[in-house]
Amino acid sequence: MKVLRISILLFLLPITFLFATELEVHFVDVGQGSGVILQTSDAVVVVDAGQYGEMADYLRGIGVTDIDLIIGSHAHADHIGGFPAIFENHEIATVWYNGQTHTTRTFENFIDAILNSDADYYEPGIGDSVSYGDLEIHVLHPEGSASDYSGHLHDKNIVIHAVYGEVSFLLTGDAEVKSEDEILDSGLDIQSTVLKLGHHGSRTSSSVDFLRAVAPQFAVYQAGIDNRYGHPHAEVIDRVQQNTSADIFGSDIHGTIIFRTDGKSITVETEQSATIQRESVVDRVNINTATVEELQQIVHIGEARAEEIMRLRPFSSVSQLSRVSGIGAGRLQDIIDQGLASVD
Repeated sequence: MKVLRISILLFLLPITFLFATELEVHFVDVGQGSGVILQTSDAVVVVDAGQYGEMADYLRGIGVTDIDLIIGSHAHADHIGGFPAIFENHEIATVWYNGQTHTTRTFENFIDAILNSDADYYEPGIGDSVSYGDLEIHVLHPEGSASDYSGHLHDKNIVIHAVYGEVSFLLTGDAEVKSEDEILDSGLDIQSTVLKLGHHGSRTSSSVDFLRAVAPQFAVYQAGIDNRYGHPHAEVIDRVQQNTSADIFGSDIHGTIIFRTDGKSITVETEQSATIQRESVVDRVNINTATVEELQQIVHIGEARAEEIMRLRPFSSVSQLSRVSGIGAGRLQDIIDQGLASVD
């Protein structure tokens, strides 16, 4: 009888595992970057991978060897830079990317990793979807492949709606207000349990209309501690607090954030305990009227550049800051991404 009892237990254990239905969504602390893992007993999906090797280390740490789907939202290093390390250590079935090319070595390494793998490759658009058991992945943006698009990388950012029973996650990457408006105009139902705030909590994203349409119970941003962009921006935190009932979590103060759901209820676990307070909203800096001290709130602007800005103004757009000594394409993009400089 003792032998029989042990045999029954050994038989029942795999049945219990097979019928275990839970989705875990890991918002991994990758510093100033984005990386999300969706894991069920049926599949593993990775949406963005930070800039370095943190995601590969984390995946190994939770015992993941095979990945069913990788999604690179767009070509910026803080979203795709960590993928080559993942390809080196894991078997990848499918890769989704929007198709837009970029000129950086990081992007080239990302493409090389795909080409050197056995993974299938696809450039998805709105309406595309895939299911892994009870987990459904729906594409809300862009309209299709961005392989011929030469505009800003954020414009064709892939936005994913992950649905598991009655619980859903809206993963926005660096989608800005223009993309949010396009999603709203599509007429799709985007109400979600958890919203990943666009562009690391930047003021370029998370419009009032978008927040109200999503109506999240939880809002998450991924940003590095004391990052040079000031993410998350205070007015975004204020917008979320004013227009939703969401609890807010951020990787800069909470570390890695893990949601678990059976498709009906949801729990959240954080690496660190913290509370997000209401912050004072920082006004934008008008580069045509600001003082030397005010101009120095803008990333890459010290006293010498602030004085040069005052000599060169007026400017008709923030992009014209490229006229200032030492502000090349990279620093100009940082200034635009910070979202603090304005001309009105």
